[in-house]
Amino acid sequence: MKKILIWSGIIALVTIAIMIVLYFSGRSVYTKFVTSIADLVTKSTTLSKDFVGISSLEAYEKLSEMRFSDLSNYAVFNLDFENPVILGNDEATTLILSVNKDGEYAVVLKYRYSTNTTSNGTLEFEVNGKTYLGILDNFTYYDFNEKIYDRYGNEITPEQKPFEKTFTAFIKDASRISKSPLLLKLNTGDNPISLKNTRSPIIIEGLYLVPKYYFFSSKPYAEYKNSKSNIPSNDNVLVIEAENLSFKSDPLISVTNEQTALVTPYEILKKRINIIDENTYKQSGQEIFWTFYIDIPGYYKIAFRYKQSTNRGIPVFRKISIDGKVPFKEFTDYPFPYTGYSWKDHVLMSEENKPFEVYLDKGLHILSLEVTTGIYEETIRFLQESVKKLQEIGLEMRKLVGNNLDPNRTWNIEKYMPKAIPDLKSISQSLRTQHEKLVEIVGKQGLPSIADMLVCAGIIDNILRKPEKLPFYIDVLSEGASSIAQRLSELSMRLKEQPMGIDKVYVFQGSLEKFAYPKSTFLITAYEELQKLWLSLFNKNEAYSIYEKVDETSLRVWVNRPVQYVETLQYLTDSDFTRKTGIKVIFSIMPNEQKLVLASAANAVPDVAMSISNWIPFELAIRNALFPLSYFPDFFNFVEKNINTETLLPMVINDKIYGITETQNFYVLFYRKDIIEKLGIPIPDTWDDVKKILPELQRRGMNFSIPMCEQTTKYFNTTGPFFFQNKARLYTRDGMKTAINEENSVRAFELMTELFAIYGIPEQVASFYNSFRYGRIPIGVGDFGLYVTLLNAADEIYGLWDIAPSPGVKDESGQVLRYQVAGDRAIVIFANSNKKEKAWEFIKWWMSKDTQVKFARMMVNRYGPTYLWNTANIEAFKELDFIDEKHKRVILEQWRWIREIQRHPGGYMVEREVSNIWNSVVIEGKPLRTSIDRSVILINRELERKLTEFGYIVNGKKVKDYKMYESMEEFLKTVVNRGDTE
Repeated sequence: MKKILIWSGIIALVTIAIMIVLYFSGRSVYTKFVTSIADLVTKSTTLSKDFVGISSLEAYEKLSEMRFSDLSNYAVFNLDFENPVILGNDEATTLILSVNKDGEYAVVLKYRYSTNTTSNGTLEFEVNGKTYLGILDNFTYYDFNEKIYDRYGNEITPEQKPFEKTFTAFIKDASRISKSPLLLKLNTGDNPISLKNTRSPIIIEGLYLVPKYYFFSSKPYAEYKNSKSNIPSNDNVLVIEAENLSFKSDPLISVTNEQTALVTPYEILKKRINIIDENTYKQSGQEIFWTFYIDIPGYYKIAFRYKQSTNRGIPVFRKISIDGKVPFKEFTDYPFPYTGYSWKDHVLMSEENKPFEVYLDKGLHILSLEVTTGIYEETIRFLQESVKKLQEIGLEMRKLVGNNLDPNRTWNIEKYMPKAIPDLKSISQSLRTQHEKLVEIVGKQGLPSIADMLVCAGIIDNILRKPEKLPFYIDVLSEGASSIAQRLSELSMRLKEQPMGIDKVYVFQGSLEKFAYPKSTFLITAYEELQKLWLSLFNKNEAYSIYEKVDETSLRVWVNRPVQYVETLQYLTDSDFTRKTGIKVIFSIMPNEQKLVLASAANAVPDVAMSISNWIPFELAIRNALFPLSYFPDFFNFVEKNINTETLLPMVINDKIYGITETQNFYVLFYRKDIIEKLGIPIPDTWDDVKKILPELQRRGMNFSIPMCEQTTKYFNTTGPFFFQNKARLYTRDGMKTAINEENSVRAFELMTELFAIYGIPEQVASFYNSFRYGRIPIGVGDFGLYVTLLNAADEIYGLWDIAPSPGVKDESGQVLRYQVAGDRAIVIFANSNKKEKAWEFIKWWMSKDTQVKFARMMVNRYGPTYLWNTANIEAFKELDFIDEKHKRVILEQWRWIREIQRHPGGYMVEREVSNIWNSVVIEGKPLRTSIDRSVILINRELERKLTEFGYIVNGKKVKDYKMYESMEEFLKTVVNRGDTE
């Protein structure tokens, strides 16, 4: 035993000794490197007495001058407007473009945004019977003069600012595939063209046409090198921290922090902005610009410290420009190899591993990297076309065989679908050809990323061995989660996205080795991990924790959102609200919103809770935990001006309102344009219209979906609309009993059950999103979450879907009642807060139009379009840049039909029994009226018990009404204590 203890002690001492050696050795190496890099960065910015710095705006103006200085020499058509053309959202104009010969032409536009927007504009061109969609650059920059930190000392991504000036830029292809700008096919002579603005109002000052061949005229490197005099080089080096970019062409490109010692600047305990975010710098056409000054003219090499961890084994591509021009052909599509999760220093070099050298005169220069799809462009287009063909084949087979396949039947496919077999053979052969082409370029290390091409080709070959059985493979071809269409679509999306994170840019002469990171980072990594281990033993604070001690004078706010939202909210509040009012606000992340009731019972609540589900305010208010917001004198004026008041009904108790809606949902009709057009069925306006199209859909093996299909228990958000549309009530006016057995309520039950039991809507849909993508359910009602997902994760049906107002019930006057719920998240003030007036001032600031617009733009610009903010402020929603104007009109129309269910102490029982009635009728086949009568008894018994608990019934007798309102309109007409206090 003694020996074991001795040896254990020896091993422990040796381990500790090794850790100490590693720690101090690693710290020495890392400190030396960081110091040298910092010195080089400082030296690079103060390289010459002649260079005193340049602003982002001056850099953009210089770039524009260099890039388009000779525009008149190669533009074949100029159109300068004496009176600029002003195009608002969804407005169009007609122009005449004249060219001397047939061909493809790029468009250079001289334009400016008429509003302060941080999104890219989009234009739709219609010329010679074809429609093109283009994207306008929106150049923005970061102001690095004043770094911003949160209360933990972490650096926050600064707010990006747009240039308020006229831009000159090529219009880019909205498909984000082409390496060249948008190309219009024009005929000799005059070409009338319709130009429509679909997002962000713009003012057009000029338009120029540039022939296609202009973009492919760069000379090769050897010719470029021979054209310059050979000047001896020294050991000069410029180091640019990539996050300190001068400006960028797309607001979605973001700088961020990566907590690793492999990039600089870096601190173990504090976050520092230190890289270009790999996840936001990946779409074709996005361009980043850096400025630097050369003191000694000559040939310089260029290197980047970067990471590419997404596209496994295959390179990503960038177009590299110096002073607005691509110096030689090899920089048109330069490949950056896959790095895994490591950061690598990469010198731009030829296929023979010889570094490229660029001649730079003394003076200011602008280096830019533009995302391109490189060698993948042809493959991506082929994959997208193949997916469309496969979907068309699947749809034609559905039309041919219907819903029920006889397993013993065979089909003469050549007779009924003569193009199907040749098309499948062509796809299979082309997949193999494209695969071989890519392998020749990317090598064997790229096989895992493109293996699906061979797999799909093999599956198609196996299917074609028995073409008479082709209809049995619809799921395999075009509709399943692992179908060929899905595999190829996901592959095209991977190739289309070209992510690349950047830490540093080197412009140097001589060798990079003396300036770059040590080749072996083992000691640095060991130092970093040991330091983290040591700090973890003492630093127990979690960022934005509710348990954190804060200044008693500060307004404490708990937020039910992830840290990305809270960081941005804290920054926005500190920089705007606190500066204006002097009120300091401390935000904390709420661990679990459902524990707020327990927290209030323990008197451990903040002043304000934000982003809580809209049913929680009722649960808190009924227990006297909340302060009625309707007591504030300006409450009603504020909400009527800024939000849809109907969303407040779930937060009403008697004649008081205990919360305000923060974000708002919507339920609209989603439909696949391609499928609906092929089937020749109309877009339904009412539920009767839905019933009419269901037989045609089901005959083709398709169906219709409503939100109820995705729920096992049918909650009020999916059952409530049927009651609203049939003018039904769930409770009597005094709130003592349920009203689900009244005649209008019975009609609501009949509609929601007959759609399933008689008309065959599926009882369960695992995922409407997936069924919609695959075409199994090409039409149905969905919400905001589905909308965002389709925008960002369904590239294979890009442009093939649309939205319309939700179906409804036509009333006696012929009006279609489209009522849907819309409440999402809410804000409340707690009753025991001693800062109620300050809290209300904060809420008014937060829910104002200007703040909501600013926050929505910041979230998308920092974290990408998946962080689309569904603000409840209607005027702010109208100004959001990231939603198509046509879709915005549909959503605003649907928001005219908002109706919510007022909460009741026994409401959970009503919700449960409404679901049980549906299950009894649809699943078990029981009579509707019998099921309703049984549930009414159970509901009324529970309502009486809960109303007794809260003092509305005493000794079995009603002592006061629990007021139930049909709508907020009724509430606002009857409430008497606007602004009165108890």
